Amino acid sequence: MIDGILNIDKELDITSYDVIRKLKKIIGKDQKIGHAGTLDPLASGLLVILLGKATKLMNTFLSYEKVYEVVGQFGFCTDTQDMEGEILHKDEKGVKPTWEEIEKVIETNFIGEVSQIPPRYSAKKVHGRKAYDLAREGKEIVLSPVKIYISQFEIYEYEYPHFKCKIKCSSGTYVRTLINDLALKLGTYATTKELRRISVGDFDVKEAISSKDITEGNRDNILRRVINV
Repeated sequence: MIDGILNIDKELDITSYDVIRKLKKIIGKDQKIGHAGTLDPLASGLLVILLGKATKLMNTFLSYEKVYEVVGQFGFCTDTQDMEGEILHKDEKGVKPTWEEIEKVIETNFIGEVSQIPPRYSAKKVHGRKAYDLAREGKEIVLSPVKIYISQFEIYEYEYPHFKCKIKCSSGTYVRTLINDLALKLGTYATTKELRRISVGDFDVKEAISSKDITEGNRDNILRRVINV
């Protein structure tokens, strides 16, 4: 049994569990393994894998802040709040927020402790079932607001309709919901086009091994990258 932490740079279009499945084929199906915070298939970046005794650190990692780089697009919103979903609304008024207006709304509404309603398409449990399963069945879902903390929300590039931002936030934050809610405060709509997690606490994606490199031929290199705990 291997004990330790392995940092993976998850590629797009695979699930966090797909990464675990690939690792089990190489490390062994009896290996105890988990991850410290999931990433949606349309999100890339740092996935912290916990092996063996390190799985006991799950709650510790969930207390760490996470940093994301996001590309948003103004003008419409979808039911999933990302590019995978069906378009719900389009901005027929053609609202084009200025950089200054965006920064002011962020400073007023999205720094510090924030109340956020999780998206319908999320892994939040509703009566024992995941919200996204109920949403796909077309069932009505009522999710309660949760308190999150945002220490950084910085727009660093903007040319309408696209904007890029860096967000540092607590675990449990739905970044695509932040983008959706930001646009609503500006009197328009937006959806998340790209999402990448670049760090979890002191762990950085620059130190991670790509999920594309999880192969049998690369087994020795993967094991060398395990951080002992």
